[in-house]
Amino acid sequence: MRAARVRATSPGGTPYAFPNNPAPSSAIEVHSDIPQPQVSKPGELLIQVKASTVYRDNLEWNELYPPHHALLGNDFAGVVVTVHDSEQDFRIGDHVYGMAHANRGGTWAEYAIVTSEEAIRKPDHLSWEEAAALPGSALTADQALFMHAGLETTARHDPKRVLITGASGGIGMYLVQFAIAAGHEVVAATSSTMRNGSFLRSIGAQEVVEYGDLAALSDRFDLVVDSAGEPVLGECWRVVKADGTLVAFDACSWGYIQEHQSKGISKGKEGVRALYFIAEPSRISMERIAAHVAKRTVKGQVLKTVRLDEVREAYETVHSGRGIGHGKIVVVF
Repeated sequence: MRAARVRATSPGGTPYAFPNNPAPSSAIEVHSDIPQPQVSKPGELLIQVKASTVYRDNLEWNELYPPHHALLGNDFAGVVVTVHDSEQDFRIGDHVYGMAHANRGGTWAEYAIVTSEEAIRKPDHLSWEEAAALPGSALTADQALFMHAGLETTARHDPKRVLITGASGGIGMYLVQFAIAAGHEVVAATSSTMRNGSFLRSIGAQEVVEYGDLAALSDRFDLVVDSAGEPVLGECWRVVKADGTLVAFDACSWGYIQEHQSKGISKGKEGVRALYFIAEPSRISMERIAAHVAKRTVKGQVLKTVRLDEVREAYETVHSGRGIGHGKIVVVF
C-alpha cells in the first residue's frame, strides 16, 4: 500500500528525537510498497483511509521515533474493511472518523489500524474531508476545557471567564466554540484582529484582543488555555487569576511550568494550577463532539486538500505558519 513514513537517520547518525533532534521535513517519504496492516487484537479495526490531516507538529512527537520507520498521521476518516472477531460496535462498511493514538499513528496511508475507542460513526452530512479535519483539534479542545481544566460542560450557575490564545488556529477555533456552547464567557486572543477578528466573532467570541493588549488584562481570567506557544505563553501568567488555571498542550510548550519557574516568569502566581497535556483518543470526548456535529453547530474546517505525494510540502506550509487560513490541510486518498 502507499503510505508516508519517517526515513531513518543514516548509519552512525544521531537518532531522531524531540526536542533535541526532530526529523526534518526532508525525512518524510512516500512509499508504495508498505505492507498493509492486519487486525490482530480485540478492539482493532482496519479502515480504508479516505482522508487524514496535517499537523504543524507531526514531526515533534517522540512516539514517532521507534527503531523502525514510523508511519505518520493521526486523524482519519474512512471505511471499515475488517473487524476483529470479538468486535461488537462496528461492522464492515461503516463510515467512521476519529484520531489514532500518538503511539501508533499511521493514517497517512491507504489503510490503517484504529481501535473502537478511537472511532465514531460519521454522519452522512459530513464529507470525508470535513470529518477528518475534526478529531485531533476538537479532541484537544474538548479535553483541555472539560477534562483537564475542569470546566462545566453546562455552566448554568457558575460561568467562568476564559481566555483562548491562538484562537483562530486549528485547535483555538474549537476551544472558543466549545467554551461558548458550554455557557462560559470567552475572550479570544490573536496576532491580528484585522485578519482574524471577524472570523472569531462569527464563531461566538464575545471579545477579541491582540497579544499586545494582554498587559491591560492582568488577573482577569479564571482559565487561560494557550494554543499559541511562546512567547505568548509567558504572558499568560499575567492575565490568569492568582487562583486560576493555565493549560498548554503545544509540543514546544512541554516543560514550560518548570522553565517559567526557573526564569521567574511565573513569580507571584504560585497558586495557579498550571497544566500540560497531550490529547488521547477518548470515546467520551468524541461523543461530546459528535453531539455538536449532529446539531450542525460544529464541522471540520477544511483549508485545502492535497494528495499523499504532496504531504511533505503541506507539512512545511503548516509548520512554518505562513499563509495559513482558518482550517486544516487535508490529505485525501
